[in-house]
Amino acid sequence: MENDRYYGIDVGGTTVKIGLVENGVLLDKWSVPTDISDGGKNILPDIMRSLPGPAAGAALAVPGAVLPDGTVNRCVNLGWGVCRPSEEFTALTGIPCRVQNDANAAALAEQRLGGGKGFESILFVALGTGVGAGVVLDGTIRNGARGAAGELGHLCLDPRDTAAACTCGHYGCVEQYASATGISRLAAQAGFPGMTSKQIVDAAAAGDAALEDVVDRACDALGRGIAGACAIIDPEAVVLGGGVAQAGDYFRLKVQAAFDRYCFHACLGTEIRLATLGSDAGMLGSALYAMG
Repeated sequence: MENDRYYGIDVGGTTVKIGLVENGVLLDKWSVPTDISDGGKNILPDIMRSLPGPAAGAALAVPGAVLPDGTVNRCVNLGWGVCRPSEEFTALTGIPCRVQNDANAAALAEQRLGGGKGFESILFVALGTGVGAGVVLDGTIRNGARGAAGELGHLCLDPRDTAAACTCGHYGCVEQYASATGISRLAAQAGFPGMTSKQIVDAAAAGDAALEDVVDRACDALGRGIAGACAIIDPEAVVLGGGVAQAGDYFRLKVQAAFDRYCFHACLGTEIRLATLGSDAGMLGSALYAMG
């Protein structure tokens, strides 16, 4: 029955991942390429054409700030400016639609189904090309007044570090050290240019002392950033996801140690865990968000 079916739609810069959920069970998932030509105007029609039928609701997870009224305040890598994609989706399909930031959607999935299961309040940190984060408090996603809640990657650690500007235009952000791009940058500064973050972390875990220093610097920055965030929101647990976090306990334990060094004493005991849902988290979280 369509009344029990919901679409979870994770709109990425290269691929849109779509899942069909019925009674809380994932029935099917598929993807379509993200067409960012012409200001991304083809993205929603392409999604619509891939849907097998009607549903009770849908939700879009998008890589941008989402205001409380559903307005998306730019998605640069989709070509979108200020827009209301949920309204356009409903106009195209007739399906009621909500919209949420992709990291927040992933946070909801990890809190209910993944690495944060069993906790009502988590901070989810996604380590990839950048550093994204999502906040779930008391089982509810928190977007903030301007959709900026969870922008951990742009927490400034050292504005004097002007070696390279962050994508936000400032200097010394967490993202400059702890993202995949940031780790590669630190390695290049240390005399190891052209390495991917995976190569760096793998070599460090295998015993390369110079590259372990690079990883330690990245984990120190991330631990400091998380400690600052936890002093504000005080989650029960922190969940690390994204490609960099796939290094597993080697990376996680370094971040935990840095967090323990820098956190406010009342936050000691906050456990840093690994995400378990992988790249499906945004799609699953958007389906959960559609269900309400």
